[in-house]
Amino acid sequence: MGGPMFDIVDPKLDKTYFIQTLFELIRVPTEVPLGPETLMEPDHPKLVHYVQDVLRPMLYQAGIFNLLEMPLNQLVVKMGSGKTDEALLIQAYTPSQHANLTENPFTPRIGFASAEKYGTHAVEEPCIFGQGVSQNKVHMAAMLTVLKALADTGAELDGILYFGINNEGKSSHHCSEAMIPRLRPKPKYGIILLGTGMSISAGNRGRVDIYVHVRGKAVHSSMPWEGLNAIEGANEVINRIKKMKFTKQHPLLGGQHAIPYQVIYAPVAPHTLPEYAKLTIDRRLLPGDDIDAAVAEVREAIGDLAPFEVTVERGVAMLPAMVEAESPIVQRLSESNRRIRGIEPAIRYRPGTYDAGGPCAMGVPTVMWGASGGAGLLGDDFVPLSAAWDEVRVLTHLITGWVGRTA
Repeated sequence: MGGPMFDIVDPKLDKTYFIQTLFELIRVPTEVPLGPETLMEPDHPKLVHYVQDVLRPMLYQAGIFNLLEMPLNQLVVKMGSGKTDEALLIQAYTPSQHANLTENPFTPRIGFASAEKYGTHAVEEPCIFGQGVSQNKVHMAAMLTVLKALADTGAELDGILYFGINNEGKSSHHCSEAMIPRLRPKPKYGIILLGTGMSISAGNRGRVDIYVHVRGKAVHSSMPWEGLNAIEGANEVINRIKKMKFTKQHPLLGGQHAIPYQVIYAPVAPHTLPEYAKLTIDRRLLPGDDIDAAVAEVREAIGDLAPFEVTVERGVAMLPAMVEAESPIVQRLSESNRRIRGIEPAIRYRPGTYDAGGPCAMGVPTVMWGASGGAGLLGDDFVPLSAAWDEVRVLTHLITGWVGRTA
């Protein structure tokens, strides 16, 4: 099924270790809580504890000691002699940004996702439950299991394998931008482990958050004529955003859009009409779009909001990603899926926005792939155990076949 190194490493993959490790990771809170503060800093105390007090010791216990210290509370495992020029970067994240309504989020359990409870999201086989399991924790446990097997067998890699622990929780590329330029040799290709239903996500739109600040005058709700209600100003902003017309289309990624997804008012006080509103606009980007020009288009669409004061500013942004289906990273990951799972993985180009655009912009063609499940954006997070174990074996096949010793 695989090459000589895969045939040595595969029997050493420890499923008990994988499940125990995944359980331990689920117990560690790394969630971005519900509320208006949706951006998590890479040195947030939760993430510092997770990376330095949980993941670092796990790597040592697995026999992995060659850790590269990276800015922004990040670690990179480096394995291989570099006798060949193949260099592969695999990354997994630490923050959990979704599945906020997961029941008992930090209590791992194995059970069935029944149709009675989960409807179209049902999976009639054993699944592992816990917040963050599909976004990052199953992928972290998978790579720890692969690395441990490589260490246990003394497998020697002729190329270079990097495994990056990435703390990106700010909807930016800051963590990848801090990591990749420090890797020598530079990785030639990359994989971000993320729940994709085992399809290969080879491209996606970009996004910039645009902050619109509206200022009026607070007043008691019994006398609205004496003030300037920021709710009305925000409503007018939304109406003007709705009138924006977008005609640019990409054959694989779709079109652009601008849509408000968060509104915050202040002060929030009894029977008080607020004097301030902050709107966050999601402006989707296609390859070739200029971020500042996209912000300027929104500013122009809003225009003069007198008697309100209005300011428009650029927030965090992520770039579009585009990797051709013929790229070696897509082809080799597809081949490993065929060999291990007996399935030709779908190659998808997605409307969402992810970190792959950052490495791609830095000259490292990067795709996303991994096991997933779950009951939608907010509901219970779970992953079928069979898919999770397939991920472990596919990664082992890919790594040993690509950067492993061939003779």
